[in-house]
Amino acid sequence: MSTNPKRSVTGPMYIEATALCVTADVTPLVENNVHDLLDLLMEEDFFERFMAIACTEPTGVHDGHAPEKLAVEELVAELVERLATKVSLTGMQAVRVADQMRTLGAARAVPAQRAEDGAA
Repeated sequence: MSTNPKRSVTGPMYIEATALCVTADVTPLVENNVHDLLDLLMEEDFFERFMAIACTEPTGVHDGHAPEKLAVEELVAELVERLATKVSLTGMQAVRVADQMRTLGAARAVPAQRAEDGAA
């Protein structure tokens, strides 16, 4: 089993635009990750570590090297390793997303960005 699974998009994928950027709505990935995260936290090892961190009294030290801070960072790293960070699209979904992003991105590109894109 891969430590970093991919999720397939089962519903529509939305591409939104604001005045300055184009955003891909990855709600299906986030929903899957929340479910997976809750499942992982119910596993004995993760649950015990999470509860130990949650029940630890803060030391008042905020230098980023406090034991509870390191424990949180280690737990985060292991959970992220087990959660999906990529979304698989069908060929047609990928084409539609690419078309939407190209259209919306081109409309928002400033002249300096267009020059950089052409030079690259």
